[in-house]
Amino acid sequence: MRIRHDVVFVSSVLFTIALACFIPFAWRNVLEGYVDTQGQDVWMRTALLLFSHVGELTLALVFIGLIVTWTGYLNKARWTWFVMFILVSGLTLQTDILPFVLHPKLLLDAPELLVDAWKGEPFAARGLLEGFLIFSLMVIALFLPVRLFFSRRTGPAMGSRL
Repeated sequence: MRIRHDVVFVSSVLFTIALACFIPFAWRNVLEGYVDTQGQDVWMRTALLLFSHVGELTLALVFIGLIVTWTGYLNKARWTWFVMFILVSGLTLQTDILPFVLHPKLLLDAPELLVDAWKGEPFAARGLLEGFLIFSLMVIALFLPVRLFFSRRTGPAMGSRL
C-alpha cells in the first residue's frame, strides 16, 4: 500500500476527521424525532420532529462532504474547493460558531466561558470550544491546498471532469 504525502491528501484527512465529528450529534438529533411522545404536548412533539429533520439534513451534508472530499477533492477539481467552502461556511459557521457569537453573554464573559469549557462544566461552553475547534480544523483543511487548486495548470488537468 502506497501512502500519499501531498497537501491535498492531508487536507482530505482533516476534512474527514472534522466531518466525522458531526455524525454523533446529528445521529442523536435524528433519534430525537423517534422517541415516544405520547405524554408530551404538541409543541414539544413538533420541536423533537424538527430536531430530527435538522439531524437528517446534517447527516446528508456530512455524507455529501465526504463524497466530494474523497472523489473530486483528491483529484484537485476546482469546483470541489468551492463545494467545501460552502460546506464549511454553511455547516460549521452557521451551526457551531454563529449561535454562540450572537449570544450576548459570550461577549461579556468570553474568558470565563473558555475556562469553563476547558474544565468541561457547562454544556454551552463545551459546545463552543468543540465547535470552534471543528471550525478551525475545517478552515485549515480548506486553505491548506488553496495554491494547488488555483495555480495555473496546463494539460488535461485543466479541463478534467469527474
